Amino acid sequence: MTTRVAEVSPDSERRWFFLTVATLAQVSVAIIRLGIPALMPFIKEDFRLSRTEVGFLSSVMNGATGVAGIPCGKAVDRFGERRVIAYGCVATGLIIIGMLWAFNLTLLLLILLLTGFASATSTPAGSKAVAGWFPERERGTAMGFRQMGIPLGGAIAALTLPALALSFGWRFALAVAGLLGIVMGVVALRLYEEPAISSVSPEGGRPAGVRDLLARKDIRAVLAYVFILSGSQWSYLTYLELYLTETLRLSITLAGALLALGQISGAAGRVVWGLLSDRFFGGRRKSALLLVGGLAILMTLWTSLFSAETPLWIVASAVAFLGLTLQGWNGLTHALAAELAGTHAAGLAAGLNITLGFLGVTVLPPIFGFIVDQTGSYQMAWIALAGIIGGGLAALHWVREKK
Repeated sequence: MTTRVAEVSPDSERRWFFLTVATLAQVSVAIIRLGIPALMPFIKEDFRLSRTEVGFLSSVMNGATGVAGIPCGKAVDRFGERRVIAYGCVATGLIIIGMLWAFNLTLLLLILLLTGFASATSTPAGSKAVAGWFPERERGTAMGFRQMGIPLGGAIAALTLPALALSFGWRFALAVAGLLGIVMGVVALRLYEEPAISSVSPEGGRPAGVRDLLARKDIRAVLAYVFILSGSQWSYLTYLELYLTETLRLSITLAGALLALGQISGAAGRVVWGLLSDRFFGGRRKSALLLVGGLAILMTLWTSLFSAETPLWIVASAVAFLGLTLQGWNGLTHALAAELAGTHAAGLAAGLNITLGFLGVTVLPPIFGFIVDQTGSYQMAWIALAGIIGGGLAALHWVREKK
């Protein structure tokens, strides 16, 4: 199959249409991936899991995504984003439908592993699309819009999948999400086109490799931030519903609605922080990332103080702000990594972001759950998470933006 290329400049208004197609494809993958934490109370009860084991399930899927990140980034740079976006959606949808037959822990883990591999395609492909279609002056906003697809998919998952699970079972709910992924993959294959010329300025020489990028302090600093914030984000996603139901004594339906609120706030945050970095900070991603991380620390510490007597509006406010910060930073790091890496390494830089991000996702959620199991309380886990986020902020000291 030949690559479909749009013979228009990156400044064409069609770039927003193509970005929307890529974003909707990412939404469908996110509904599947984030449907897992949204359905975690059902899965935990069905398989009688401890909180540490819940974190391990998250680690299996996200660890697989991390392993696949660099190969997917290379595939995007070589074959183009259109095929990778489309085939990745279809593969993720087909795999998750296999949950209909996952009645033992071994099959559950295998399907989560394969889902992690397949879903790794969406982020580097989407990042390459933004790098190709958008000039640098708009890239933070565009990357935020594209990354908005992840928490938006999570919000849809949190609002719909638990309700489906209550009526038909959690396996059926995930199968419905899988069908949506297949449909969106076909739509992307038909409608998305690649730009004729990338808007990432060429630098000459051979394309950068993994070693070339990792040899640079600024790239390593961004990856350290991604490692820590990704792990913190998934600690929040994996345990929020359990925290709300076990500690705050909320119903599963209400806890799911609050998780959806956090996801919606995260979707808004990815656009808002991108706009701020483009307009208010003059294209400086580092300043916006420092602000996001600082606010995330404050919100995490605030959440650690809650109890069953805490008013619902305060809980909802904290969940919304946690979504705005812990879910809202991703577009900035992808834009920054692409700009630091340059020309033909945008996909590879996104792949490295995925690998380090999902390595953090693999490591930190089980630690969060272990702290809860050992202390019998979520308070120390939230406080520890705030300290870890502080380490991510410190890493940005070594980032020197070209501007």
